[in-house]
Amino acid sequence: MDLKSQIKKFLKGEVANDEQTLNTFSKDASIFQIKPQLIVSPLNSDDLQKLVAFVAKQSGLSLTARSAGTCMSGGAINDSIIVDMTQHFNKIIKVAVDYAVTQPGVFYRDFEKQTLTQNAILPSYTASREINTVGGMVGNNSAGEKTLSCGQTDRYVRRLKVVLVDGKEYEVKPLNKDELKKKMNQKDFEGQFYRRVYQLVSDNYLLIKKSKPKTSKNSAGYLLWDVWDQTTFDLTKIFVGSQGTLGIVTEIEFGLVPVKPYQKTLILEMSSLEHLDQIVNQILFFKPESFECFD
Repeated sequence: MDLKSQIKKFLKGEVANDEQTLNTFSKDASIFQIKPQLIVSPLNSDDLQKLVAFVAKQSGLSLTARSAGTCMSGGAINDSIIVDMTQHFNKIIKVAVDYAVTQPGVFYRDFEKQTLTQNAILPSYTASREINTVGGMVGNNSAGEKTLSCGQTDRYVRRLKVVLVDGKEYEVKPLNKDELKKKMNQKDFEGQFYRRVYQLVSDNYLLIKKSKPKTSKNSAGYLLWDVWDQTTFDLTKIFVGSQGTLGIVTEIEFGLVPVKPYQKTLILEMSSLEHLDQIVNQILFFKPESFECFD
């Protein structure tokens, strides 16, 4: 029995391997092209859990979660199985004044329309806000024009539901010491996961803190330095920016901020770029909301 037939035996969603679909999903916004074997669109979390459990038992197979495919580093392509999250994981569950709950396949443009009804916004939106999804923003720890003042997506992720390698869905959110201890005392996969991550970040606490990049924006790798501050243990920090390598996100709770009613823009014209570095440093002292340079 071929791979497609094996998966269709238990999956309620769609499975495709026609040439046109494979070619479409062989590219994202990067310069790379890698042709996958299958495109799978799970119907719901139960579908996704069965898929992960199946692939975990196979040799030579892997899963790559994909939404809009606007990633510029090749994070949405592979030569095995692409999990398309836009077909069915595309529902906005709840929008309130200061938070929203959504599935990862929701396009940011649609998400923002709903948050604006509450006069609120997710301020880490990107330049590709009209074509990217909120799941991609989590996977890449995205940020755009308001990075300087509002930070990246990890600042606004309050809670995640994630399917891990054991094929089960878990909720991850910030925990206090008592809650963390309770998790680590569990005699199951989740307990082991918490124990291993805690040991990693606590045994190497000083080294990890010292290694934190001193930049206003960092989308490279796992945010280990933000997982444990010796008071709060927050596993959302390693899932945000992990591009689906640690688990596949099925639900996101974002914190929102009020929309500012007014803005001011200052335009400076320069005869040359000779002193641009000095001007940048002087302007950053005044904490602008955003700063763009054009030649």
